[in-house]
Amino acid sequence: MGQSIPMIRAMSLIPAVRWLNAHGRSVDELLRSAGLSSAPFGDPLRPVSLLGVGSLLRAIANTEGPDVPARIVAEASILELALLGRVALGTRSPSEALGRIAAALPLFCSHEHLSLHPRPGGLMLRHSYPVGFDPEAEHLMLQYAVAMADRLCSMTGAGSPRLAWIEIPPHPEHGVEHLRPWFGADIVAKQGHAISISIDSDVADRPFPNVARDRMLGKRPPEMVPLRGDRSFAGSARVMLSSMLEDGVPSLEQLALASGTSVRTLQRRLREEGTSFAELLGEVRRDRAVNQLAAGGDSIVSISTDLGYQRQASLTRAMRRWTGLPPTRFRQTLGG
Repeated sequence: MGQSIPMIRAMSLIPAVRWLNAHGRSVDELLRSAGLSSAPFGDPLRPVSLLGVGSLLRAIANTEGPDVPARIVAEASILELALLGRVALGTRSPSEALGRIAAALPLFCSHEHLSLHPRPGGLMLRHSYPVGFDPEAEHLMLQYAVAMADRLCSMTGAGSPRLAWIEIPPHPEHGVEHLRPWFGADIVAKQGHAISISIDSDVADRPFPNVARDRMLGKRPPEMVPLRGDRSFAGSARVMLSSMLEDGVPSLEQLALASGTSVRTLQRRLREEGTSFAELLGEVRRDRAVNQLAAGGDSIVSISTDLGYQRQASLTRAMRRWTGLPPTRFRQTLGG
């Protein structure tokens, strides 16, 4: 596992959440069981646990079947599929779109690798998540990536099979047979932690019949920065805690679950970087309090509640400790 906590933008949950709603499933219960929330609609750019997304797909597949990632992608609109809707629109062909997606991935996910390799007569994709997924969650996450590649190629109007062949780690119980009706390709079960997809040139370079206006012009979306940040464990923990605070005060156990580690290992890794869970949580609360007080729109009581304090007096004591001033005086010094 990498040195930082695996994270992905909450917008990645939108297709699954909409699919669950459309099929009458209990969305909130499934999200909670995976350590997630209803974040994708409130703040689609918010970081969430990548391991939690894998757990969500596994929970859905346990009742809906092992091909559920392919079903989710097939029923989603292009705009709901984050990388296709935000990055690929405006490109002229699947190969151009895939190149842009590969370049943009660090903005959307901290631990996702996509590389493109020209081959005689076509293009080879290799894709992986270097995190500690269990075999079932890993298969489902990689199946989702295969479905995204196939959906992208379908935008050219090409008929199935659009992918020449696929190598994918098998589902631990169902193998790869459940994928054949979806992709109609030469699908091979391959041990490991990555997929390989071959796309022939007549599909990879086939022009899209309708090219949308390129809103990115090859540039980074201005509101996004790479999720890995400084690549330290403590830095990623700070980002994760800030996101978790939107749903209440996070616990040490919740952060350990998002990190894919035990509580003891989490504490050790933070200690090795000269900090602790309590110190990081305090920093996140301090930054949130200062920003909200500076903005001037929320009452002191509201800010106290947002930060998880049961009493306003607790925020007052914290602000005195952080800034030497109570909240009201601090706001006045900023002209708020």
